[in-house]
Amino acid sequence: MANNKLHSWIRKIRMEWGFDSLAAISRLTAISRTTAFSSIVALGSMLSSCHDLMHDDLPPCDMGVDLQFKYDYNVQRADMFNDHVGGVSVFVFDEQGNLVARQDAANEGKSRPLKDPNYAMRIDLQPGKYRFATFAFQKKYEEALSQAGAKFHIEAPAAGESIEKLRARLDRNAGKVENQALPLDTLWQGLSNETVEVKDLQITHHTISLIRDTKQLTISLHQLDEPADIHADDFSYQITDANGYINYDNSLLPDEELTYTPYKTWTTEFTTPEGTVQERTAHAALMFSRLVLHPATENDKNAILSIWNKKTDEEVVRINLADFLAQGRGAFEALNYSAQEFLDREYDYKLDFFLKGDKWQYVKLGISILDWSKRIQRADL
Repeated sequence: MANNKLHSWIRKIRMEWGFDSLAAISRLTAISRTTAFSSIVALGSMLSSCHDLMHDDLPPCDMGVDLQFKYDYNVQRADMFNDHVGGVSVFVFDEQGNLVARQDAANEGKSRPLKDPNYAMRIDLQPGKYRFATFAFQKKYEEALSQAGAKFHIEAPAAGESIEKLRARLDRNAGKVENQALPLDTLWQGLSNETVEVKDLQITHHTISLIRDTKQLTISLHQLDEPADIHADDFSYQITDANGYINYDNSLLPDEELTYTPYKTWTTEFTTPEGTVQERTAHAALMFSRLVLHPATENDKNAILSIWNKKTDEEVVRINLADFLAQGRGAFEALNYSAQEFLDREYDYKLDFFLKGDKWQYVKLGISILDWSKRIQRADL
């Protein structure tokens, strides 16, 4: 077998270099002989390291990409990939933007590769230039799809089809996101900003940065006039936004208006030592897809938070949600976040509304990691 490989290699050299026999090398000029000899030595060195012609027991040459992931695009500015992400789906596109391969990895059972800080996904690829697009979840993609609640479905191109066909679409029924009393499974998105070159007989290293697209909002309602006279069940809560269809580059595709409702509501009570209720607070928890702040000229495209009093049939809150939440970037003035960058980095918001009758007087905005809040006074009072 080894001799057959050697003879095949010699025949290849004769064909590619135009030699009828190896003796023809002696007829080269001194410079040509040196160049040819150096080339043969270099080739022999590479072959002896992986595809040695004389040894069948050596491993094949490694070639392709070691793809790593990070999730530090958050207000903590810390890489939380290993703690938060449980499954990744990677789509590989050639230089023309056509699908070459898909590869998935996930924590499953006792096997938890994504928990390893040094985890890298090995993707075998031929030499060339590639782009990598990723959707990631809290768990294995197939496991997420098998569970109850609203889910993001990946719409993937077939082999050879364009990257433009790669999207993620949130479940809905006639425009309503039916969460079945469960939070959304978190969605992250990532994309290579430039093509990545894979070279022959070596491994290329590349890192994908992820952005979290699903957001959490906790609403609390306080009654100023009669602090004990409020219950979560007395109100309906909803967010409306056309934001459930996400493109491969994380832009929002044209979509119908979606309605998000709480996956959980509850009431807390504050009592005297004797057990008398002095104050109650109504709460609602909602999750929703990526929030984009549109300019004033496109204000009708912005997400709306609406809260209704069921007893009086009055709308007690109606706000431009993205505009309100973006004011949280004031906690990071030194970093000079734009409104959109802050909305993409932050994922856990709190809004405390203080009501008089059926009108909110002011609201306190809070965010996830800091003991920080901002009081926003109602402008039309």
